[in-house]
Amino acid sequence: MSDEDYAAFLNKANKDYSGPSTKPSAEEEGISARAHPAIKALGEVFYSSDADYPFIDVTFPQWGGGGLPDEAQFGKLIEAEEEDVEKLSLDHFDSTGAYRKVIDAVQDAAGGADAAVYRYTQDHVRKWYYVLAQEKSQNQLVGVKVQAIES
Repeated sequence: MSDEDYAAFLNKANKDYSGPSTKPSAEEEGISARAHPAIKALGEVFYSSDADYPFIDVTFPQWGGGGLPDEAQFGKLIEAEEEDVEKLSLDHFDSTGAYRKVIDAVQDAAGGADAAVYRYTQDHVRKWYYVLAQEKSQNQLVGVKVQAIES
């Protein structure tokens, strides 16, 4: 079975029939044209998991807090339960250095601000990783997100 066939099988088996939501969806693909130039410069970068997905740019213009959010605040931003959100260290997220250019691009997009990683557990195998930094000039969170399949 090819990787594409297996990914299609997983997507079909794990399809969410609960209706529309503002939570992340796998239908989004890649970096958009409206992304910050530092993030656009990444091109197509994939996160390695049981199924590889591309990083997608994300902005939270509604963030008005000082600094990066804690788990509870971030959970509210993505409309998730606090217990489903975990803030990770950059080293935990990128223990091998494979995603250093992603972290650097997010920090560049935020004017050099420190980045943080949040993991949202959607269900038993689907997780979303958000690499974010606060862009102080516009008081918003900017960065990327990526879906991971972890069995």
